[in-house]
Amino acid sequence: MARDLQNKVILITGASSGIGEATALACAEAGMRVSLVARRGDKLQGVAARVAATGHKANFFTADVCNTNDMRQAFADCWATFGRLDAVFANAGYGQIVDFLDMTEIDERAMFETNYFGTTRALRMAVPLMRQTPGGLNHLLVCSSAASEIGLPTLGVYSATKAAQDSVAGALRAELHDEGFKVTSVHPIGTKTGFMQVAGNDQNKNTPAALQQTPEKVARHIVAVLRKPKPEVWTSRMTRVGLALGTLSPRFASWAMRRHYRKLQRAMGGG
Repeated sequence: MARDLQNKVILITGASSGIGEATALACAEAGMRVSLVARRGDKLQGVAARVAATGHKANFFTADVCNTNDMRQAFADCWATFGRLDAVFANAGYGQIVDFLDMTEIDERAMFETNYFGTTRALRMAVPLMRQTPGGLNHLLVCSSAASEIGLPTLGVYSATKAAQDSVAGALRAELHDEGFKVTSVHPIGTKTGFMQVAGNDQNKNTPAALQQTPEKVARHIVAVLRKPKPEVWTSRMTRVGLALGTLSPRFASWAMRRHYRKLQRAMGGG
């Protein structure tokens, strides 16, 4: 039986654009109240206005997921505004397209700080508030990636952060089950969000159309899993099957990644 989302509250990090923005709008259209968190206040204000146009309440708070005090204030603002918290979508993150050995340790640590520690910081702050919410959804959602299952060349550190997120989601799924919590890891494929351009190169142009999707598609999957919880959301069945085959045959996966890397090098003029 589908859960009722009317007037339930979801806090979304990285809500100023891409998957976060699309999810905020989709959740509002489903009847939810939305708390928006991101670093870009001007962008957040615009998303909040679009959410409000659906007839549902939104608040926004400018915060950096890497800053513990920022995040405490963001969750406190959500609670002060709505008096409850039903779900959190830990979505904030970024990537950097670079060969692993060419990436600096400073950049590597910064990516883990945002993608991994930003996620765990949000989850730790959400759970106590959900425990205080009567009749709540008690749903933790983590935006991992299809890359969590394999180390993508030129995105090795990004893949590592996504694998780490997925591992934490799996652990929490068992640890919080008896309290009635649901934990879902979300595994998008290449998403048309401008992520790759921000990362340093537009790698989407080298990605087959079948392995790309819109943020709105991901958002629809997230609303569906809020209604009917399940452990994982995969937005591409073909990718899921391919990665499962790669797990069964590491030699095949290694060959596929070498082939992919050579294509990238040729596309970038490196081979």
